[in-house]
Amino acid sequence: MDAACSLLQANLAHLTKPIIIGISGDSGSGKTIFSDGIRRLLGKNLVKTIQMDGYHKQNRAQRKISGHLPLDPDANHLDNLQEHLQLLKQGKHVSIPIYNHTTGDFDPPQDFAPSPIIIVEGLHALYPQFLPYLDFTIFVDPSREVKWQWKFERDVKKRGHRAEILEEEMLMREAAYKRWIDFQKTGASVVIKIFNSRMKDFARYEFIHKLPEKFYKVELIMTPSQAPLPTLPLPFDLASIMDVKESPFLLAAVPCKYWGRTIINVHIDGAISENTIATLEQHIVGCTGIPVNYEAEESDTRALSKVQEISATQFTQLIIAWRFLEEVNFKLRARS
Repeated sequence: MDAACSLLQANLAHLTKPIIIGISGDSGSGKTIFSDGIRRLLGKNLVKTIQMDGYHKQNRAQRKISGHLPLDPDANHLDNLQEHLQLLKQGKHVSIPIYNHTTGDFDPPQDFAPSPIIIVEGLHALYPQFLPYLDFTIFVDPSREVKWQWKFERDVKKRGHRAEILEEEMLMREAAYKRWIDFQKTGASVVIKIFNSRMKDFARYEFIHKLPEKFYKVELIMTPSQAPLPTLPLPFDLASIMDVKESPFLLAAVPCKYWGRTIINVHIDGAISENTIATLEQHIVGCTGIPVNYEAEESDTRALSKVQEISATQFTQLIIAWRFLEEVNFKLRARS
């Protein structure tokens, strides 16, 4: 095992100060989908999550009367979250407010003990007052079309909202999103853009392969790591690529500038073979020394070992988890 991996394995569970990830984006943008890769690969023993919905000032019924949107920072107790992050960085317990999406009301607060890794998910997770406490930042930025698809599927089918009311609310939210949320991506360690698959654009005359549903094109805008981990092999069978029966796949990495920063722009589309993903997971497990637990989190992401084709969004989970582990490696080196 590489020395960097050995350091990561030996010290990750013994951090005295937690490493905190901030992940922001609009409601229904897929924040949990991409943070699940980190939770799944590192496990519940090392990773805990704070959902910022609990810091709303009003419940659903109160917002319906007042007309206040949660996207407005003034509609949230952001000062309380800042205080909690400060205490968690000191290794202290805090009392986390809990919002219940089923009832639309607040549940009793819960005691929250710091874990080695803490994920903070919410609309305002990358606001300036939180950045001093964040070690890694992610902004999820799906296209308008994908965002509406996901929002309707979650809030109508899973949370029981009425479709016509939800559509009216989403139209109201668009200007608020641009005003209060969108700017956070300008300084994020990773920006995740999601579009409907564009594989047809690369076909000559006619696209003859049908991708499964919920396969998307993902564009990653990533700040390069200051302490890269060992090489991560990505095996491909060249012979199978030449077989028209195989699923189409696109992967490109382009160095460029983004909001004045040097970044790597990664494009992923199509379907990746299960064997490729399994090899990547084995390598990551070898670095962390922590076995993958597919049942660790409740998620609509299927267990990767049970499917033949992996979507770009699932492949992205592993890329983000690897990039985060590089950041952990850098932090551990700095602290030692």
